Amino acid sequence: MKNTVIALGLAVVPLVGFAAPNDTPGAPSYSYFQGDWVVDGNAHGTGQDYDGYALEGSVAITPNVFVNGRYDWLDVDSSAFDANRTSIGVGANDFYDFGRGDGTGIGYYGQVSFERLNLENVPGTGGRDADSNGYGADVGLRWMVDRQIEINPHVGWVDYGDLGSGLGDADGVRYGVRALGYLNEAVALTADFQASDIETSRRDIGFDNEIRVGARVNF
Repeated sequence: MKNTVIALGLAVVPLVGFAAPNDTPGAPSYSYFQGDWVVDGNAHGTGQDYDGYALEGSVAITPNVFVNGRYDWLDVDSSAFDANRTSIGVGANDFYDFGRGDGTGIGYYGQVSFERLNLENVPGTGGRDADSNGYGADVGLRWMVDRQIEINPHVGWVDYGDLGSGLGDADGVRYGVRALGYLNEAVALTADFQASDIETSRRDIGFDNEIRVGARVNF
């Protein structure tokens, strides 16, 4: 995990100087760092809950184009089974100011991404590990209810390819909603609900009912 976090940070830092915010009044920032605590979730196929940590970063390289990266480390309770998820993507965004008030409107975005899933000590495989690289595609809304509150529903599809260890190809839908409360323009507190319906030819390996809390710093 440590090496992945360092690599993600080093990849994003050089881009900070090129950050280009959307110049539409009220538009949310696509240049930020965020840390999350994964409070709880349910690991399909194990009957166990899990918790963990996550790191996320995004940089707007033009007012309407951004790159981002995310790393999740998940530890399944009462089990040696762990999961690590990595995503590096590029996307486009825009913002519609519907004139209800200052700092309000709806942003919308889409992105494609490189995805990596690593599973350690997979149940039912004799303790073997499984991992693969694939791709994802996601769309979402960033609704600025007012200057201090943002609601971010999102949905996507991910295909990790063949995980090996006899599990076969893994793909499925992922979705969720994030709420942000802005303390000021630079700092926000976050709360997330996320879920995924990821299946292989042998078993369901989705991560469901995932609750996160975190903090974000915009730049």
